[in-house]
Amino acid sequence: MSLADRVPSYLTGAQRSIIVFACGDPAHAEHDSAAITACRALPPEALARAEVKLVGPLRPEWLRDLAAGTHAVIADTVLGTAGQVVEVPLIEMSGRETPIEATSTPETPLDEVVAMAQLLRDEPLSGRFVGLGVEAPPGDVEQPVPAADIESMRAAVTRAIADFDRA
Repeated sequence: MSLADRVPSYLTGAQRSIIVFACGDPAHAEHDSAAITACRALPPEALARAEVKLVGPLRPEWLRDLAAGTHAVIADTVLGTAGQVVEVPLIEMSGRETPIEATSTPETPLDEVVAMAQLLRDEPLSGRFVGLGVEAPPGDVEQPVPAADIESMRAAVTRAIADFDRA
């Protein structure tokens, strides 16, 4: 294994074929920072193979503009069963019976963001959505996401990176 394979891409200037979009806003609610917290704690092996972008709401042009052969991993929290990790191939995001309600993209549902990017690209979008279920907060008070749940999301993102690294 070369040095470039063990060092994060931002230190070597290398282009990675796996991009992780960690959606959320660590300056706001607990739910909004869970994906960012999980992706900041990825193991060195995963960081050496993927470029991690800490973003707010996901924008379709970010997916549209990915280079050919690049895999995207989108990490976000979703309304649902607290602590449950949801993994969906990006190609299966559109046309779902029940859309995924990502907490960081309230204006445009995440499945529509992915669908728009798919329409604007010259080739299919390869990747996976990794969501961590959080319950809708009672009123305006959000509860912290348990560390074990964040660890589950971190492990799922790490698995996704490893899967695409082997592809």
